[in-house]
Amino acid sequence: MKLLQVILIVLVIYVSVRLILKYYGASILKWLGKKAMQRMSRSFEKRSGMNTDDLFNQPQGPRSSQKKVNKPKENKTVGEYVDFEEID
Repeated sequence: MKLLQVILIVLVIYVSVRLILKYYGASILKWLGKKAMQRMSRSFEKRSGMNTDDLFNQPQGPRSSQKKVNKPKENKTVGEYVDFEEID
């Protein structure tokens, strides 16, 4: 008798989960996707220190107010190139 009750309970749970997913599956997936995007956005903001809204609201193309600063390249002289020959 107990085995029959367990089988019946498992069957009812299985059928109810299938019906819920059939009718509400798409909205559940949309919600889960939205939450995942929010978590990734927060993680990106923490790592970069920049708000994601700033990324999407930035104007495209060069701005006249931004000037490129040319930094002089450092020339490090380590030494001369020496080509060693093998001795037989």
